Amino acid sequence: MAKRPAWLTRAMDPSTPTTYANETMRTVSFEQDGVEYVAPTIRREKEGLSRLSDEKAIKEAMVRGDAIRVPKGMSGTEFSKELSKMVEQARIHRGRKATSTAETSTDG
Repeated sequence: MAKRPAWLTRAMDPSTPTTYANETMRTVSFEQDGVEYVAPTIRREKEGLSRLSDEKAIKEAMVRGDAIRVPKGMSGTEFSKELSKMVEQARIHRGRKATSTAETSTDG
């Protein structure tokens, strides 16, 4: 991963809030031009964390250019699970798990 996108950096930061379900990151995988990517379905907005539909998440990642390319030999699901482990370890290593929630809904 060349440069860590802002959404992943936020997810790894234990001082940032989680959703009501204590989630900090969820992703959706998609293919473009024969390449598989993952994009976040939880984004931090001014109002707090927003949970996006898969379609909105993919569109937003395309606009922002912050989808992460899935490494060759891995599926989007496998890569997402690896990212989740990395986020969990970073949050633990940096001292604490977030306990506040800041989830808002943009779908509906």
